[in-house]
Amino acid sequence: MLTQDHSFMARKISRREMLRLSAATLTGALMAACTVPQAAPQPAEAPKEAAAPPKAPAQPVRIVATSQMGVQTWDGTLKRAKERYPNITLEVGQTDMPGGWSGYADLIITRIAGGEQLDLVMIAVEGIPLLSTTKILRPLDPFFDADPKAKDMLMNDTHELLRNMLKWKGEQMEFPFSWNNMVIHYNTKIFEEKGIDPPKPDWTWEDFLEVCLKIADVKGTADDLYAYSFWGGGMFGMCAWYFVNDTSPLTDDWRDSNMLDPKVAETLQFLADLILKYKVAPNPAGWDEWGQFHSGHLAMRTCGRWCIGGAMQAGFTTYDLQYQPHKSGPLRTVAGTDGWGMTTSCKNPDEAWQMLTLLSGPEASMDMVKVGGNIPTLRSVANSPEFRQYGPPNTAIFYESLDYADTVVSPPNFNLIEPLLNRHYQGIWNGEVTVEEAVQAAHEELQAEMDKLKEKMGDEPFRVG
Repeated sequence: MLTQDHSFMARKISRREMLRLSAATLTGALMAACTVPQAAPQPAEAPKEAAAPPKAPAQPVRIVATSQMGVQTWDGTLKRAKERYPNITLEVGQTDMPGGWSGYADLIITRIAGGEQLDLVMIAVEGIPLLSTTKILRPLDPFFDADPKAKDMLMNDTHELLRNMLKWKGEQMEFPFSWNNMVIHYNTKIFEEKGIDPPKPDWTWEDFLEVCLKIADVKGTADDLYAYSFWGGGMFGMCAWYFVNDTSPLTDDWRDSNMLDPKVAETLQFLADLILKYKVAPNPAGWDEWGQFHSGHLAMRTCGRWCIGGAMQAGFTTYDLQYQPHKSGPLRTVAGTDGWGMTTSCKNPDEAWQMLTLLSGPEASMDMVKVGGNIPTLRSVANSPEFRQYGPPNTAIFYESLDYADTVVSPPNFNLIEPLLNRHYQGIWNGEVTVEEAVQAAHEELQAEMDKLKEKMGDEPFRVG
């Protein structure tokens, strides 16, 4: 259908690159996301070749899809696909996330390079630049142009920030499906027992530390109560903290290191002090944040809506949500979106598009809401009574936060820089290096990687949009 050669398979992958990707799959680090100013609107795209009207396949067609979500998320979609498209067999599998989105993206590349059939792939914004520049994903604009219903959902029922996150050089690489931010999940029972008022939307870092010191009771026993745990050292979790202090690990255009910005060191020192000085937060490495929160040994954590699923399974209900404490700047949280894209190696794009729209539609979104998954990108679903039903009282904060959020930092070399930064963060949390030593060392390594990318990509943009 598409005359332009977007084929990943046409780009011969070197043995060295394959080995690097395989190694990264095994050693990939946690997910990351950071907040930077929103990209400027892209110029209107030139008209694309129109996709042909969908036709029922004469012969049975098998479409293989994969996502990071549990396969049970798609039970309803598989049933609908079988009823509505009897000549198309849809298979949906789950791909592991060894260390977050960077490891997930590497694994997708390795599987396709090995000849495995993957027609539809769900991946978040962190993987869009990588899978676009390696030509794993094909632009979806011709399919949207030929499908008014799908285009209406994209343009009129999806926030602009979410749409733009899944664009690369102005082309829509995925149909947005779900997204997440980072907000404080706090145990309302512990707050009540400690005589602490619920946090307000405009609370500050100073307010937050005062609450932590009132709550924490850590003596090295099984009854320890930690005040707060932040989600690992991945980009998404760290950007949530950087953004509320008006900074980022990369410059606004994602082309250079920003680690020497004093606000980066200020943010890292605040988090390090929570662990090492005030002892109100545990070292995140290897700590069972989920279990400790649900068992009442942790009062606050930073998470998105995906944590609601775990709370539902644990029967945990005494919690609510609030924005993260704020330090400076206009942003209050980070946002990252995932979506469904089509691979360039897909042999039946018309049938794959039919399955892609089914996997991205309101029925599939509602299925996800009911198992406590991510925030749906479709505004109509996020504003529905069912969405509010499957969440704590302040559930409205999820979609509202889009007006105070920006895109997680995710340049084309995301799979390299995320583990790089995580390694330096861990040295701080362990007390092995000072913040000043860590940011200087991280800056030197990060800038070297960004310089390599600039040499490879020239003036091409690094930001999604």
